[in-house]
Amino acid sequence: MKKFAISILSIVLIMSFTVACGGGGSSSSDESGSSSSDESGSSSSTTAEAVGPNIQISSDQDALGAILAVEEIDFFDPMIVGWIVTYRSVSVAGNPIEVTGTIVAPNFVATEPRPVLSIGHSTLGMADMCAPSLDYTGDDVVLTGRAALTQPLLDDGWIVVTSDFEGLGGPGLHPYIVGASEAQGIFDIVRAAQTAPTLGADGPLFVWGHSQGGHAAMHVSQLWQTIAPELDLVGVAASAPPSQFPLLADYLKGGEYQGYLVMVMAALAEAYDELSLETVIAPEYMPLLDELELGCSGHVRETFNAIPFEDLTSVDDVFDDPDWYARLLENDVNLLPNQTPVLILHGIQDEQIPVVSTSLLLDQICSIEGHEHIERRVYEGATTHRGAPDVHWPDLMEWMHDRIYDFPVDEENECLTTTIAE
Repeated sequence: MKKFAISILSIVLIMSFTVACGGGGSSSSDESGSSSSDESGSSSSTTAEAVGPNIQISSDQDALGAILAVEEIDFFDPMIVGWIVTYRSVSVAGNPIEVTGTIVAPNFVATEPRPVLSIGHSTLGMADMCAPSLDYTGDDVVLTGRAALTQPLLDDGWIVVTSDFEGLGGPGLHPYIVGASEAQGIFDIVRAAQTAPTLGADGPLFVWGHSQGGHAAMHVSQLWQTIAPELDLVGVAASAPPSQFPLLADYLKGGEYQGYLVMVMAALAEAYDELSLETVIAPEYMPLLDELELGCSGHVRETFNAIPFEDLTSVDDVFDDPDWYARLLENDVNLLPNQTPVLILHGIQDEQIPVVSTSLLLDQICSIEGHEHIERRVYEGATTHRGAPDVHWPDLMEWMHDRIYDFPVDEENECLTTTIAE
């Protein structure tokens, strides 16, 4: 804890010095260290401008997290800096792939390891145009929406990274709700940030995600020691993580979010060779699957929600097939123990992921031998699926900081649900 308190104090002092000197941005080599003379011939004193952090293309392009391409983000706020990166990762099949994402940090060189928040994004779609990194293109970029929630962390010296996930912004179809792929993307963008010594991304790691990102976060907590044991993962928070997949599939059929089931089927078929959409989708609707790569989640829902599910499929129940059922269960989040402390958060009025599902999930995880601390918080009031993170963010911030600074978990909340009144 002292280490990071000193780090943040150092950051504040550096920021104050940078502002006082009129620095804060990087300069070209011929500008820094140069001198000029006024008309009387007297020389002015030379002042070196502060140099900000930077990310370079990696020399070893095969290493997980290696930077393959980088583009600096043009932030309106001069106190933060960021990059859209393409980095090396690996597919579920074990093949090397390219994945895109964003790295955002305070705009000064780190003097100590910094805490890192790696975010799993929510359901956005399966097309490249849905990649969250596209929100960071253009001039004078401002953190808005859910990204704005991270501003206090950046102010405190954290690094915030977000993977687009495999197939969003990179080659191939996005393997939606394939847990190992999501976890790999979340870990590898942290490795990508660690390639830049000036960032200091070697500090403790916390992972948070909402909806699909909550599903990803749960897999992170369960696959940490398999995928990235060298990273200092100190905690995970999962907001409205989808689970109980067979029950959830039945819940979504015929409803406002039925299109997500088509995304799941297409993703599983993309990830696993033994699965084929031709065996489960009615022939007349096969061409419609191209729409998955022509629009984001709203377009997917508009395309597929109005089609009766029994007409869309050529079998009575896709997930009655043993191969499909096995892969569906494999990507649920209720089979393995969490290897780091986990906080589950859920809004009681969630219209997409029934709140009872995370109650079942908590009980299931707690019944698995060897799990680490896990607890659940349910929020009353107007806590819809989309709006819940804004409501529970202050509690999450406090829980995050406790994990980063190594405060003990509250053992009285182990395997319990706390209801937070409106």
